[in-house]
Amino acid sequence: MRNLVKAGIGLLFVFSINLHAGDKPTDFFQRYVELGDAFDPSVANLYSDKAIIHAYRVYPHGLERNMEMTGAQWKQLITKVMPLAKSQNDKSTFSKVEINEFDGGFKIKADRYSVRKCYTDTGYYMVVKPDGNGSLKIFEEYMETKPLPNC
Repeated sequence: MRNLVKAGIGLLFVFSINLHAGDKPTDFFQRYVELGDAFDPSVANLYSDKAIIHAYRVYPHGLERNMEMTGAQWKQLITKVMPLAKSQNDKSTFSKVEINEFDGGFKIKADRYSVRKCYTDTGYYMVVKPDGNGSLKIFEEYMETKPLPNC
C-alpha cells in the first residue's frame, strides 16, 4: 500500500510538471498572439536566448536584405521597441495557422498580416521546442517585412 501511495504521488508530481512544462503548441501560439496584441513586452520571454530570428526584406527599388539575430538580441529589441509599436498600433494578425511536429518540437506556419503596413507575409513561421525546463520556447522565427506601408 505504501509503495502504491508513493507511486501515485510520483505520478501526480510528474503529471503536474508535464502540465506546466508540456505546453500545447496551440496554447503557446495563442499566448504569443495575446501578448503581442496587448503590446506586452513579456512576449520576449517566449523566446530562447539561443533562438535564430530571420527577417527577409525587399525594398521598393529592388534591394533584398536578409537579417539575422539571436534570441537574446531579439528579446532586447522587443523590450525597447514595444512602446513605439503600441503608439503606432504596429501589430500583426494571423490566419491560416498550421502546426506540425518538427525536429523535436513544432513548426507553426501562418499568414501574418501587418496592421500598420497593410501587407500579408505568407512565409511566416516559428519553431517552438521544449527548453531545458520542458516549457515551449521559440527557437527559430522567420518573417518577411516591408519598409513602406501598402495602405
